[in-house]
Amino acid sequence: MTFLMPRRTAQRGVGLIELMVGITVGLIVAAGAAVVATRQINEHRRLMLEVQIQQDLRVAADLLQQDLRRAGFRGLPSNGVWEPERSGGKIAAKPAIASPYAELTQGSKELLYRYARIQPGSNAMNESNVLANNEQFGIRLSNKTLYLQLGMANGQPNWQPITDPDMVEIEDFVPVVETQEISLADLCDCTGSACPTLTVRRVDFTIQAVAKSDSKVKRTLKVSEKVRADDISGACP
Repeated sequence: MTFLMPRRTAQRGVGLIELMVGITVGLIVAAGAAVVATRQINEHRRLMLEVQIQQDLRVAADLLQQDLRRAGFRGLPSNGVWEPERSGGKIAAKPAIASPYAELTQGSKELLYRYARIQPGSNAMNESNVLANNEQFGIRLSNKTLYLQLGMANGQPNWQPITDPDMVEIEDFVPVVETQEISLADLCDCTGSACPTLTVRRVDFTIQAVAKSDSKVKRTLKVSEKVRADDISGACP
């Protein structure tokens, strides 16, 4: 009697080596995708920080420019007008009155200035041409924060922050006052230092900032602002 042995069918499937190779390739692909995703997230975060810093600097610069435009304002503009003699000498020349608001004090990290304002309790502009205690203002960098002086409070300078130190750190603030003296010799018969002069001033300031959460994100803003209240000194001899 003959016995027939059953035929063995070929075993099919994934071997251990093939499985390990597949897992390795999958991990490499997943790692590459993770790196690309991480780079995109970091790039987006950096871009958002740059936009935020630029916006914060722009807002701070706008506040500084708005306040600086008032520098030198004396309440009664006619005090700063020099009038030559008229009617053949019947009306004498009227020299401009010296202004207590004209001074601009430039420091390494600050700029101090003055302008007339409405006085508390009177609701009227100070037109006396005498500097009041609450008419001193300025811009200052302190503890990596920009401050704006809004007059006086309880006898002390009222410094208010205009940048958020938790979001942006101000590394440097450099104000530069540019002054030009213009002779008014054409308005009267005079020469040299005997003639009245018009002082025109411009303030250039540079602000450098860095993101609080990422020191690699930095921005620099440069702004110029003309002081609108020109100072006139002297009179025709």
